[in-house]
Amino acid sequence: MPKKDTPLDFLAQAQKNAKLSARVEAAVVRGNTVTAGEVLEIAREFGYTFTRSDFERAVREDIVRRFNEGDESVADVAAMIKKRRPKPVPSSCADGCLSYTKSWHPSRL
Repeated sequence: MPKKDTPLDFLAQAQKNAKLSARVEAAVVRGNTVTAGEVLEIAREFGYTFTRSDFERAVREDIVRRFNEGDESVADVAAMIKKRRPKPVPSSCADGCLSYTKSWHPSRL
């Protein structure tokens, strides 16, 4: 019988197989780390000196502030930030969706 070859089959297998799951998680973390590094590099080019931790803390606080002021576009993220349970993958939506799009991208009306 041929092996199933769909994205959902792959993700289901990754959920069952610890080694595969670890590799997928490492790829997500690496991608987010690369994005964060590039954002910091751009900021430094423009004279800013904050750290990644400074950036992420400020963005989390801003998302909560925006939600508290009525911005429903960040409600899902604000709820996750307030719940904070086990330490999620860095910059994942479970970590407050600091995906560098939700935090800076202008909303489209």
